[in-house]
Parts: sequence; structure tokens; C-alpha cells
Amino acid sequence: MSRKFIPFALVASALIAASFPASADNGFTPGTGEASGVYHSMPGGKTRAEVIAELMRARADGSLAKISSEAGYAPEFETSSAGRGRTRAEVQEELRRAREDGTLAKMNREASYAPEFEARGGRTRAEVLEEFRRARDDGSLRQMNTNRGY
Repeated sequence: MSRKFIPFALVASALIAASFPASADNGFTPGTGEASGVYHSMPGGKTRAEVIAELMRARADGSLAKISSEAGYAPEFETSSAGRGRTRAEVQEELRRAREDGTLAKMNREASYAPEFEARGGRTRAEVLEEFRRARDDGSLRQMNTNRGY
């Protein structure tokens, strides 16, 4: 590089470097066309001092330790009786009731996620195949497999 281009390169790099912080404050919303869109200002973030103060408050009130713990992913689901607990007799009584009313069996089944949707009176394989044959013959199967639907 020759000496006469060095000042030009320094000025160009200074201008480019000066524009980077400005680009962090701007956003771009693409438009519907190929080359359309809108540039707009982005809301300002927190300063370093604000973030450090927030961190100190979280450490002081224990919320930082709580969200860093294993159970911190969903603190809104904490039980109101977290400190009380139940006795062994209460838990065993609840287990006995669950066994008697069938709740325990439903929970231990493979379909425990939706026990209220019991399978009732399904069709045999022959009935399903007959329905399939009729739908294929009358054209309703082809209509169901198109993008137009029914």
C-alpha cells in the first residue's frame, strides 16, 4: 500500500467504526416487496450500572439463587403450602383412595395423558377396509387427498 492511500484508509476505517454503534440503535422491518422496508429507532437498553444494580437486588432478595436452582424454571407454579408438607399417613391415605377409585391405574397406563378419552366401540379391520373400498369407489377418497378438501 502506498503512503498516499494510508490517510484515506484511516479516514474510511474511522467512519466505518463510528457507524457501528449507531447501527445497534436502529432496526429494520422488511416490507412486502423485494426491496422495501423501514428503518426505525430501537428502544434503549439498560446501562451497565442498571444491570449491576438489578443483579445486586436479585442476590439480596434470593431470587437469583431461586432461578439458578433446578426448580427455578417455573417459579409461578410453586405451591402455597411449600413449607408445610404432608405426613406419611396422609400420603398413604391418598394412595389408598387413588387405588380404590382407579385414579392410580389410569395414571400408570400408557395413555395417562388423557384418561377421559377412553376408546369405545371401535371398528373391526373388516369394517375399516369396507369403508375404505366404498370411499375409493365413490371418489370421496380422491377428493379427501386433494388440496381442495371436501
